[in-house]
Amino acid sequence: MAPAPTLAERLDAAPSDSLSVADIATTTGLSESTVRRLAKEPGWPTEEPGDHREQRYPREAIAAWMRDNQATRINPDELPGADDDRVTLTEIASRTGRLRATVSRMPSTYRNSADPFPAADPLGTYSWGEVKAWLGRRSSRPGPRGTVEPPAPAAEPTTQPVLDKVTTAMIERLTGKGKEAVKTLVRKPEIAALSTKVGRLRVWPADTLLPLLWQLGYLPASGALGSEQRAVLVELGYLPASGKPTAEQRAVLREFGYDEQGSVEHRAWLRGPHRTATELATYYGVSLSAISKRIARAQEAGLPVPHPVDTEDGRRYDPKVFDAFWNPPVAD
Repeated sequence: MAPAPTLAERLDAAPSDSLSVADIATTTGLSESTVRRLAKEPGWPTEEPGDHREQRYPREAIAAWMRDNQATRINPDELPGADDDRVTLTEIASRTGRLRATVSRMPSTYRNSADPFPAADPLGTYSWGEVKAWLGRRSSRPGPRGTVEPPAPAAEPTTQPVLDKVTTAMIERLTGKGKEAVKTLVRKPEIAALSTKVGRLRVWPADTLLPLLWQLGYLPASGALGSEQRAVLVELGYLPASGKPTAEQRAVLREFGYDEQGSVEHRAWLRGPHRTATELATYYGVSLSAISKRIARAQEAGLPVPHPVDTEDGRRYDPKVFDAFWNPPVAD
């Protein structure tokens, strides 16, 4: 019996090169609500320009996305690795051929399911045998799904396995701060609340702590990262060991609060007029006292600080100069 066509193959055979949500649903057999949910996934093609009464997408781009990203029917017996392996979400993505962003959402998406995703240990690793069994159960349920070829044997890794947890040593490398300063930092209530203990080691979930560090200003919102910052993000799977980051990695980092080139809005801000201290505080989401205290600390340490200039409207700061002070890369 010939295997059922994949979702991508069904789309390849669609009669039109321009598809609406209803067209995609009819062609693939998915519900319209499922297609709308998929349209919110990372990398989903942008809708076609033009004065359409409904959203329309290029057929080839949708088929390519389905081919690369759609949840697939998996034969657990064809997946590599021993059942007693402990694996991270990144390793699960690698072994199954799925995007890390898709896999990383599985624990929360199926938390309240009758068949939840297997539980992680305190270090954020999973039993590969339990994951394979769960994937097999999901794949055996009825409904249109794609198919997947068993992933090719992976090359020997050149780095340590990707981690899902951040340690205090990694926080030191990310922030460029010493042990005592990091001890003070991790006692902040919003950071302390995220931590768990593994033996005597305190760890934090990477996908929760990193956005918080960016939000609090301990990591640069744009521009170059320091070598230690990059190294930690490589270890955590958010940057490649070499070459340029993937579109998925860029999207995740933007969600965390980092864009190497800066967002369009941020670049416009940097090119804009001089700003008052109040405007700066509002833009960076901090209080006026937080700005004055950081400037005072930098002055005490003999570091360069931004200086306001006198304008017709009062004393104001050059936004580009201030941003370089507020979001400096960690020195290599």
